[in-house]
Amino acid sequence: MRSLSDKPLRLRDFIRVGKLYFSVVGYRNEDSIKCFLRYAPGKGGRWKDGEEYKKLSHEEALEIGKRFYNAKEGIFRVYYEELDEVFKPEERLAEAMDNDVRKVVEFFGDLPRDKMGVTGSRLIGLKSDESDVDFVMYGKYWFRGREKIKKGIQQSYLSDLDEETWDFIYRKRKPALSYDAFVCHEKRKFHRAFIGSTYFDLLYVRDYDELNRDVPEEVGEKIGKAKIIAELIDDSLVFDYPAYYPIRHEKIKAVLCFTHTYAGQVFKNEILEAYGQIERIRGSYYLIVGTKREVEDEYIVSRTLLDRLNLRDYLR
Repeated sequence: MRSLSDKPLRLRDFIRVGKLYFSVVGYRNEDSIKCFLRYAPGKGGRWKDGEEYKKLSHEEALEIGKRFYNAKEGIFRVYYEELDEVFKPEERLAEAMDNDVRKVVEFFGDLPRDKMGVTGSRLIGLKSDESDVDFVMYGKYWFRGREKIKKGIQQSYLSDLDEETWDFIYRKRKPALSYDAFVCHEKRKFHRAFIGSTYFDLLYVRDYDELNRDVPEEVGEKIGKAKIIAELIDDSLVFDYPAYYPIRHEKIKAVLCFTHTYAGQVFKNEILEAYGQIERIRGSYYLIVGTKREVEDEYIVSRTLLDRLNLRDYLR
C-alpha cells in the first residue's frame, strides 16, 4: 500500500522503496532524499508481513543499495517518484505504542503529543527484543525534554546508565576517544536514561519552521585533515544536524559534525578541540567531523571539561 506524507521529509523520518527501508539523514531534500539504507530482507530475526528482515552493516547497505548510492556525498539518494511509503515519527507514534514507548510518552506527558515520536526499527515495525526506544522530540520541545530528563535523574524518577550500558554504547559507537573521555561528555548531555527497566534516548529534530536554517549540509572542496583548538562562541545549534560549532579562529568559521556521537560535545565559552577534514563551502572554511558513517580518527572534545577532570589520555 502506497502511503506518502504531504509534509517535508526531515531527519529521522524513514522511507520505503519496495522492501528496502532507508532512514532520512538530512533536511535538504528538495530534489531527492538524503538517506541511508538500514533494513532489507535477510536472516536477521526481524519479521514483517511474514518476511524476515535484517539490520544492515555499512558494507551490506552499500552492496544491496548500490543503485541508490552517491559516492561523492557518501550517502544514498532516493527520488520522490521511487517512494512507496513514508514513516514520520510524530504521525506513527500510536502505531509504535507498546509498553516501553508508553512509559516514555507518559514521562513527557505535559509536552505536546504532536511534538514527539519514535524512530528506528520501532517506527517501521521491525523492532527486535534488543531494540531501544529511540525517542524524537522536535525543536524547542527537545530542550524541554532534556531538562525533564536532568530533573528526573536528580529526583531518582529516572536512572542514569549503568557501566554495562555505557560500555555497550561505547563499543557500538566506536569513537576515537577513550572510554572515560566518551562517557564524561555523554553524561552531561542528559539525553539518555532508564525509566524502570526501559532504556531510551532523546533525539533532536528541527521543527517545521526551522527547516531552512542556514547550516551547510553539502560536500565542499576538500583541503586536508587538521586538528584545531579554539573557543566555542555559541552553543545554540550544537545538538542540530549537522551539529554546528562556531569558533573563534583565524581561518575556520565553524566545526560541522555529521555524526550523532559528537553532537552536544562542547558548550559556549569552552575550549573545543577537533580533528577532521577541512572543506571550503560557499567561500568559508569548515572543519568536518563525521565524513564517514564510522568516524574512525575524527573527534570533538571539550578541553575545558577534560582539564577540569584531569583526563589527559582522552584518545584511544
